[in-house]
This record gives sequence, C-alpha cells and structure tokens, in this order.
Amino acid sequence: MKSSFGSILSEWRAVRRLSQLDLALLTDISQRHISFVESGRATPSRDMIFKLADGLDLPLRARNDLFLAAGYAPVYLQRRLDLSEMAAARRALQLILAHHEPYPAIVMDAHWNIIMQNEAVARIVGFCVKGETIRRRFPDGVINFMELMFAPDGLRPHVINWTQSRAALLHRLRREAAGNPGSPSEMMRQRLDDGTALSGAEPAIHDDGIDPMLSLELRVGDTRLRLFNTFTTFGTPQDVALQELRIDMSFPADEATRRFLEAAVKSGIAGALAMAERV
Repeated sequence: MKSSFGSILSEWRAVRRLSQLDLALLTDISQRHISFVESGRATPSRDMIFKLADGLDLPLRARNDLFLAAGYAPVYLQRRLDLSEMAAARRALQLILAHHEPYPAIVMDAHWNIIMQNEAVARIVGFCVKGETIRRRFPDGVINFMELMFAPDGLRPHVINWTQSRAALLHRLRREAAGNPGSPSEMMRQRLDDGTALSGAEPAIHDDGIDPMLSLELRVGDTRLRLFNTFTTFGTPQDVALQELRIDMSFPADEATRRFLEAAVKSGIAGALAMAERV
C-alpha cells in the first residue's frame, strides 16, 4: 500500500507525464529508490524531496504538501501582502499597475480574487456594474474576477463576443487545473461551466483566423472596446502566496479603444463616451 507521500508523488508524475525512469534521469535518483519511496518501503530525506520537487517542477504549495506528507515541516511560508517583508513585492505591483494607466490592470490570487487594481479598472467596472450589485455579490468586498465576468448582472452582458471569451476563460481555468491539481481553478471551472461552451454548435476560440490574438470586446455605453491581455508572474518567488499572484494587463487592440481609454482619464467614462460620439 502506497504511503501518503508516495501517492502524492505518483499523482504528480502522472500530471507531468513522467515515468519513474524519466524522473530518475531528471533528479539523479535511482529508479529503484523512487519506486521504494512511492510504495512506502523507503522514507525520503529532505534533500531527496527537494530534488524530486525540482524534477517535477512543482509549485511551492505542492512542495510544502510533499514535506508534510513525509513528516517534515513546510519549507515555504505564505505571507500576507501587507506585511513589511513583502514591501518590495507590493511596491513592484503598485508600480506596474500605475505605470499601465490608462489601460486596465489587476492583480489576482490563486482563487481569482482581485487583490489590487488600477484606476482604469475601477472606471470601467464602475460604469458597467452598479455599486449595489458589486456589494450584493461580494459582501466581503473581495471581487472575484471570474465570477464578475460570468455573472448575468456583472460584466457578461457587456461582452460582445461572449461565446469566444467564455470559451477562452474556461480554457484558461482548465489548463491551470491540469497543470496543478491543487489549484482552485478546477472547482471554479466546474461551477462556471454549464457544458455548452465547447459544444459543436459554437465556434472555436480561434475560428476567425484573422486577428493575431483573441480580443475581449466590451460594450461601454454605445462604444465597443477591444482589449487583449498579457499575464505576468514573479520570476523567482520563495513565498507561496507571491508565486500564486497573477498580474493581468489589458491593452487596446485598436486605435479607437486607445483613444477612449486615454480620454477617460481626463473626463471619466461619460466624458470619453461623449467624445467618442463626436468622432
């Protein structure tokens, strides 16, 4: 019977599609030793766990799970972003968000909760979604990006190309869950996916084959904004929470969107709409 550690290790090997021999070659640990550890006939040392985690390219949270399963204390801390030792990371995030103005940018945690945002996001969301709706859906004040996107009284009614955008969002959840079984993304996907997004009646994400990237087409008033996104993470995190942060930055996909977002800084969304009508 496999030990808890052995079960976790073999599950991660399956996720990474590695045989015991593959992992042995990656870690310089004998296949026999890996087999003994997975079957519970041998106990891994801390050094071996580090090597196995590196070979499997495990996220920090999963590495902690391995150490705990083997009877060791977790190695990596999970700190709140407002702590003094996180000041440098916090300043970097604030700088990125501020520098990205007038274009929208948010910082999300592993659960897709928005923990930081710039003013461009506040302007667009504030115009599209009523404040009372936000307060009712998110009574604790923490807005979940995916729930905001999918909610019938959230941003969903304002997304012109909802079929393609919905499929892309679900695909992102599915891909993240596939690469990290401990991720909250699979539970989120199951909650949001009613089974119709990938049906044969709907176009595939890239059916058009025209634009180089799929854009989110957002209706703000009578104006259509076209935005594409990039996602950024910290390169060498040693903290669980820091590794799980995602910075989502939107860019204008056309000149009309760029002008609108720049005008909104000076005159607000309503002013930008008025200017767009005169163009």
